[in-house]
Amino acid sequence: MGDISELPVPARLDLKLRELYAENVSTKIVKVAKRLRQEQNNVLLQYPETVPQTGPQTGKYALREASFWTCGFFPGSLYALLERSIKYPQHLNLSPTSPTISSLRAELQELAFAWAEPLHAQETRTDTHDMGFIILPALRMDWELTGNKRSLNSVLVAAESLASRYDEKVGAIRSWDSAVNKRYSYTNMETDFLVIIDSMCNLDLLYYAGHHTGEKRLIDIATTHAKTVLRTVVRYDFSTFHLINFDAKTGEVKARLTNQGYKDWSTWSRGQAWAILGFTQTYVWTKDQVFLDAAISLSDYFLHRLSTSKYPSPFVPFWDFDAPASDPPIRDTSAGMIAANGLLLLYQAMHGENGSARFLNAAVRIAKETIELSLDDDKASFKDAEESGFDAILRNATACANEDSLRRYWDHGLVYADYYFLELGNKFIRMGLV
Repeated sequence: MGDISELPVPARLDLKLRELYAENVSTKIVKVAKRLRQEQNNVLLQYPETVPQTGPQTGKYALREASFWTCGFFPGSLYALLERSIKYPQHLNLSPTSPTISSLRAELQELAFAWAEPLHAQETRTDTHDMGFIILPALRMDWELTGNKRSLNSVLVAAESLASRYDEKVGAIRSWDSAVNKRYSYTNMETDFLVIIDSMCNLDLLYYAGHHTGEKRLIDIATTHAKTVLRTVVRYDFSTFHLINFDAKTGEVKARLTNQGYKDWSTWSRGQAWAILGFTQTYVWTKDQVFLDAAISLSDYFLHRLSTSKYPSPFVPFWDFDAPASDPPIRDTSAGMIAANGLLLLYQAMHGENGSARFLNAAVRIAKETIELSLDDDKASFKDAEESGFDAILRNATACANEDSLRRYWDHGLVYADYYFLELGNKFIRMGLV
């Protein structure tokens, strides 16, 4: 596949990655938002999660309760598009028959606000570590784009709620209260303390709130958690476990497991992607070299596994790097999009120095191959009254293919694959690369 570091850094990305900014992406999100809102009679109790590629419900979002951990991503997609309409209207690429920029902006703002409204009720939850995923994609952006102080307040309250799950003995935030599948059952919080690699991407909430309020305790909790994850969840070769069970009484590691990957010892590609993004975010906040070194090594491991893949379009990740080969391969476009966001942020954090070009090149290649392989062909346009036949922008995501899981589902569109696709496009714009 060649050494990614040898590829030239693209001077302009718009020709290669124009689908990131095509009218199709705005149209799909807006039309789906309007339809699902209407179907719920404007009372949003359920949120999009997956779009099946086969079966009787092919092409239409399957919904989850508003308390499910993915509920923040669809509103986040609306806010990603709202950011474009406010800051970068030239990248909406609307056709002459489409709404005007101002009318689309007004519609996006109204829809984004409506879909974000139920998230405020989640701010006081102490039963989940996913407060960053639930709150930040929409409410942080609402505050930053519109100055809505209520949204900032929800961010700050949610950070305190997340911090309540921190335990000094373990030096970590409890991720899950329980973990149950066909192989194990951990339900006793007095003896078991569960931490997953995904937790790294919820630390952004603590840093953001801590710096807004001057509350150093939130910052210290986030940093301590990151160090514990680095010590216990990241392997010596900078691959990652998914799930660690600590002894809740002593803080010692009792078991290293997986819940969504192939095997306990394997490297689940989305988990590795969460690690890349999470440790890079942590470095951006702390400027601690240990986190930068970790982010670089985690990224190099991910890119090595992509580069040595035997599948066509190798930079669209297989769902677990160590799972047996399959035909067709079970991909996870969400892993690729999350990793690409982390790689681009890492390139920026390194200021273009010390071989960082490989991370920019890799982010571009992941995006390019994802578009070529997994962009849904049934595109949407504002000029057409009918919607696309497929609600998601991307296909080929995998929520969970673990053989012991109580629910296995893959080969679908996935709400956070689309969110990170849109956010990646915005990152390219913010960095002046398009």
